[in-house]
Amino acid sequence: MGFLNSFFRPRPPEAARKLDRNDPCWCGSGKKYKKCHYEEDRKYFAQRESGVCRGPI
Repeated sequence: MGFLNSFFRPRPPEAARKLDRNDPCWCGSGKKYKKCHYEEDRKYFAQRESGVCRGPI
């Protein structure tokens, strides 16, 4: 089940780039961003900027 959850994980919105670590998370979980999606989003945006991962055309 963990594999499927990671495979179908939603892509972070572009607004996530401007969120501060202590802001509420964009996913609506009620957690702070730093405790929820912060690390995953940073990795996603770093890969995208390096050209390793391409978004939809």
